Amino acid sequence: MACFNGITASADATNQMHSFKQAMREVSAKPDWLSARHIERQRWNPYSMEGGSTCAISGENFAIVASDTRMTANDINILTRDAEKIQVLNDSIILTTSGFYGDVLQLTKVLQSRLHKYRFDYRADMSVDLCAELLSRNLYYRRFFPYYTGAILAGIDEHGKGAVFSYDPIGCIERLGYSASGAAEPMIIPFLDCQIGHVTLDEGYEKPALTMERAISLMKDSFRGAAEREISTGDKIHLVIAEAGK
Repeated sequence: MACFNGITASADATNQMHSFKQAMREVSAKPDWLSARHIERQRWNPYSMEGGSTCAISGENFAIVASDTRMTANDINILTRDAEKIQVLNDSIILTTSGFYGDVLQLTKVLQSRLHKYRFDYRADMSVDLCAELLSRNLYYRRFFPYYTGAILAGIDEHGKGAVFSYDPIGCIERLGYSASGAAEPMIIPFLDCQIGHVTLDEGYEKPALTMERAISLMKDSFRGAAEREISTGDKIHLVIAEAGK
């Protein structure tokens, strides 16, 4: 009886191996990626994009930051018309962010706590140059699970000049004369390239100076144009100005 059971078990193992090899041959001959069959998988995304746009312009002795106040879900569902996207960190530093609003709030809290600790340790406010490096490092520390934001830091540097720092989600930093982030960035940047960067003007064209009044006017015009063509940008404009000595 024991011998018979052993022969039966051996035969079952042989049949299973034969079935396995047959299945492998079928899969090799007709893999899923060659078939038209749609494979459904459950996916979870920890991020969402709440729309909105931000912009910053720096001048000789000033920096201007602006944002809209609309926050949307899936571009068409308006969650609020009074979203705050600009944070005044101290007298010379302004942070504006767009993107996933949960990360916007968390990033703002992190920076505020670091600036508060710096003020406690050194009895002075952090400069915009130091804060720009601090923000870059905090974004880089989260590079494997980044803040889903488009951050712009603006203010007055140690020499009394206007400064604008632009970032990507993992902390790459660049100091620019102007920058934009959010849903309307592809429309705002070309407009500022023409009016401030003068990259599309003829060499003989007179280039007007960038005064604070002209910068404010350009900022308003850029958001008006963007709101006409971008559905998740609109409602109101928040405008914050940092000026040297004030």
